[in-house]
Amino acid sequence: MASVVSVRAFEAVCVGAWLVGLYWVLRQRRPVYSGVYFGSSTLMVFDWVFNTSWFFRVVYAEQFVPLWKIQGVVQPVALACNYAFFFGAPVLMLVHQRAWLDRRLGTWGPAAVFAVGALLDLAFEIPMVKLGLWTYYQRPAFLLGGVPWSNFWYSGMLMVAAYAAARLAVRWGESPVPAPPGGGAEPTLLGRPESWWRGFAMGAAAIWAAFYVCISVQLVWYGATQPWIPSPRPF
Repeated sequence: MASVVSVRAFEAVCVGAWLVGLYWVLRQRRPVYSGVYFGSSTLMVFDWVFNTSWFFRVVYAEQFVPLWKIQGVVQPVALACNYAFFFGAPVLMLVHQRAWLDRRLGTWGPAAVFAVGALLDLAFEIPMVKLGLWTYYQRPAFLLGGVPWSNFWYSGMLMVAAYAAARLAVRWGESPVPAPPGGGAEPTLLGRPESWWRGFAMGAAAIWAAFYVCISVQLVWYGATQPWIPSPRPF
């Protein structure tokens, strides 16, 4: 069982990391980047789905501050911030350095991003599970250090899919906007030009689309293996 100290320390780190990522994104003043970070900051909905009995089958420690709680199952604020940072700031920093990655790694670039996502999850999740912050209810043969080893390739897949989608969003979302028919000023919404909202929407949609595709692929794995054991989750 997790201690209150370890849970509060984890919460502080997650919230702090999200704020640091937000500060960096806002300093860039690029609507696509803002959209990507907004998209990653709403991934707690995907995390809620991931944790269900037919996917990860994971239970968080009861000491977490909840973002919401349904039938006794908690969605922690900390994990919302964790997903927001992990699939927001590192993805954007990789996109920011895409020209360098392309020069140095060429066609191996996506493989390197996949490896980064997998290794980061390996280094992050095993210690957290050992501390009792969350528990996976899967058969021992499917676990490594208490974590499903399928999570490692899944994290890599999520990272490279988000990276690829965000790259496209930057390319498409920052291209010049055609002049309005008949000339005149660009339309605005809430004080921002339509081109800003286009970039913002494409950035957010890139993250959501990447996660939708990946969860669809990983669902095939869980449907084929069904590695679960009984858990206290009601759903």
